[in-house]
Amino acid sequence: MPAAIMWPLLIGIWVITLIRLAVMREAPAQRRINMVLLFWAVPATLRAPAVQSALAPYLTDVAIIRPLTHLCVMLAGAAILGLAAALTEGADEPSWRQPAVYAFTLALGVSLLMLSQKSRDAGLTIEAAGGWQCAVYFVLYSMPIVVAVCVALVICYEFLRSGPGRLEWVMAVIVGVMCLFSLVDNLTRPVAAFFSAAHVDNALTRWRAGSNDVLFLPEVALIAVVSFVPVVAMWMRRRELRQLESMWSTLTAAVPQVVLPAAGFEERLHRTVVEIWDATMQLEPYTSAAVDADLESELDRRGLHGDTRSAVRRSVQLLRACERKRTGRGPLDAAAAGVADAPHDDLTDETRALLRLARSWRLAATIAHTEPSEARDLRRTDTRERSAVPGPPVVSAGSAI
Repeated sequence: MPAAIMWPLLIGIWVITLIRLAVMREAPAQRRINMVLLFWAVPATLRAPAVQSALAPYLTDVAIIRPLTHLCVMLAGAAILGLAAALTEGADEPSWRQPAVYAFTLALGVSLLMLSQKSRDAGLTIEAAGGWQCAVYFVLYSMPIVVAVCVALVICYEFLRSGPGRLEWVMAVIVGVMCLFSLVDNLTRPVAAFFSAAHVDNALTRWRAGSNDVLFLPEVALIAVVSFVPVVAMWMRRRELRQLESMWSTLTAAVPQVVLPAAGFEERLHRTVVEIWDATMQLEPYTSAAVDADLESELDRRGLHGDTRSAVRRSVQLLRACERKRTGRGPLDAAAAGVADAPHDDLTDETRALLRLARSWRLAATIAHTEPSEARDLRRTDTRERSAVPGPPVVSAGSAI
């Protein structure tokens, strides 16, 4: 492969791998993907002629690099099996099994060093040396990869049957196609090895000799790109969490009882969305449904229209409800209180609706406090209050974010 293509692919693989190792560490499935990429990135690098030339002065036998790359690829197959277990079993996966899979695969990989010793001493590739060692070598080499790829294909098939979203569907199709290529590659490898063991030269052995390293690097690069999609999605969700933080802090300070402990980033985002919706429901009795002429005039003055205007209006209402509850005033009567927001179909819709409010929260806070609360209180009658019972004390809820 030309260096102008090889090096950008290698650099891209390592950049994605290192980023994933740094940020995708919570979920077991994501950690297994990290290991797959790492076990692939090492042989992809070691196969580069410039890297082998740089290592040659430090190695007594530079030919040992090839079985070492095969060992890494086998360990990647073991990591794929672990990924499949993490996706299908989750927390029910026995803690001892994946280390045992790695240990068994490592033992198979070490046997490759022994099987290739004779050919390396003779200065030949194991295919050129032939013999039974060649056949056994490639059977052992292909075995973990074939098993892992078959399991991955089954998972892709079941995932596609579940009706995923468009992006997830595209990712699953790409992974499935790459698995099919890998399956063909690793099934033909031991077949060609049996011909090489018998010193038979045919079209299959010649094709295998020319295709060993050509497809590997592009395949790894494509899988690395696909594996980077969850990283981008995680960054976007972190951004959403930061956008929701100010609104969450204000609402949960007024209604602290809705806050529950959360462990892990994914659960924290989910809990934040749920707690905000719970807080808005709790604050509805304190939210006025009456048209506020001053507020509408202020929105007109600022040139706010459409969804932005609705979001700012709703945010101002919630902020005033928080202030009313915080200062110990009772809820409004049923006729004056607001109507709860309509429920959404799923968490994604809820998050999208809350983000519209969160993006207007700072502006809404400015508008809500444009008029001193004491002046607003003088204009409001107390006949709407049905209770003078103080609200719960304001507590610091920021630790849950």
